[in-house]
Amino acid sequence: MHSLPYRQPRLVALILLVLVSAGLSAFLSIGRQEDPTITNLFATVTTQFPGADPARVEALVTAEIEEELREIAEVDTITSVSRTGVSVVSVELIETLDGERIEQVWSEARDAVEDARRRFPGGVLAPEFNAEGISAYSAVIAVTAEHADVPLTLTHAHAEALGDRLRAIPATRAVDLFGAPEDEVLVEIDPFAAAALGLTAADVSRRIAAADGKVRAGAINGAETGLTITISGEIAALDRLGRVVLREGDAGATVTLADIATISRGPRDPATELAFANGRPAVLVAVLAQDGVQIDRWMGFVREALARGAQMVPQGLSETLIFDQSTYTANRLAEVGTNMALGVVLVVAVLFVTLGLRAAAIVALVLPVVSLATIATMNIIGLPIHQMSVTGLIVALGLLVDAAIVMVDEIRQRLARGMARDVAVGDAVRRFWPRP
Repeated sequence: MHSLPYRQPRLVALILLVLVSAGLSAFLSIGRQEDPTITNLFATVTTQFPGADPARVEALVTAEIEEELREIAEVDTITSVSRTGVSVVSVELIETLDGERIEQVWSEARDAVEDARRRFPGGVLAPEFNAEGISAYSAVIAVTAEHADVPLTLTHAHAEALGDRLRAIPATRAVDLFGAPEDEVLVEIDPFAAAALGLTAADVSRRIAAADGKVRAGAINGAETGLTITISGEIAALDRLGRVVLREGDAGATVTLADIATISRGPRDPATELAFANGRPAVLVAVLAQDGVQIDRWMGFVREALARGAQMVPQGLSETLIFDQSTYTANRLAEVGTNMALGVVLVVAVLFVTLGLRAAAIVALVLPVVSLATIATMNIIGLPIHQMSVTGLIVALGLLVDAAIVMVDEIRQRLARGMARDVAVGDAVRRFWPRP
């Protein structure tokens, strides 16, 4: 049994052929990325309650969210902070969950937050659920204006169109925009006209809020059912905003917002977020690939999409690929491969001097075969090639070289003492065979 590989060389050759074939096939299909995927076990729920004191926020918002989240069995820890006007609830999941189950739990958590939202009092804004975690974007494209007179809103519109095209690329996980301007409706009130009507800015603001049909008008709560009352006529255009009635006379005369104010729409100033590329204002389109994809092939699809859409770029705008993760990944893998090849050459050279040509050839053969077998195993379990997995592979190969050298030396010593080849192989294997 211990000398079976020596007595059956065809069986050994077949096993080696299968390992090499499986490794080469896996190398062509295994995922390649720069950094390992970080499984996110944390999320935050941020809810704003303007004007409410911490005790009211805790009782009416934070406690409701915590009560719903505690019903999820996979939630490990819930911590919260309630301050004036804001509630922040932090959620941590059990560490032993797998990736697919984590996504399901986050979906259940979002539903739980929505259930808690139904019991919020009026004036509470929609909760913001953030469970994105930490991810490195795979590509970043800058959409910039070539002239200063091109409005940033036009740049934003083209960036959104580009983002829609990039979302259609297979294996694309997310597309985010940075530096996009926020639309703002500015109402500039004539102070003299408002004073003549006895109105303040706060009064005008309340009239606008009351005229917006998106605001809940009331609710009817029964023993088993509850109804929310809303009104139609929400403010969706500037002319509708200008028709908001501020004062009504006895004879039916009315004073509208357009009578005492100038209404305009444009980008928010000052902006809450700005992005620059090559010294010019820009909108950055950041694209994130799915986990386990071959980032170099995926980036080929991104470049093709940019090339196909080059003719559709409006005059005065430009698209520039300012970050390409595949170049970093290719450089790191090439550097690792170079270091591995250099290590093999040095090991073989040393063994050639100390143990001879045949021993050096055996050890040199072990390294690529085991490397390919490891890549095939990584592909089966879904572990992509990245800097951490490759580093672990190099460390394991270093230990493997030691084992191969020890085994070759043991067999050489027995052959030098006059043992037959099959006996020497069997005795050397028997010595290192694990014992119960």
